Amino acid sequence: MVTPDHFIPLLYLAGLAGAAGGGSEVLVDGYAHGSLSMTAYTVGLSCRTDTPLAGAPTLPAGVPTDSSGI
Repeated sequence: MVTPDHFIPLLYLAGLAGAAGGGSEVLVDGYAHGSLSMTAYTVGLSCRTDTPLAGAPTLPAGVPTDSSGI
């Protein structure tokens, strides 16, 4: 079930993009674990496209991974 709170972040994004005088750009797009999706946008900041996609950076020591369940 989709409720209005799923769309409220889009209103914030539209307001920020309008105040900045420009549009937005997708920063992170994709799925994890088959169906969990969390698209992230940026306003007034260009995403780097000069480096090849090499996956996620290495986590600092002591930080559990996603599959740890902690």
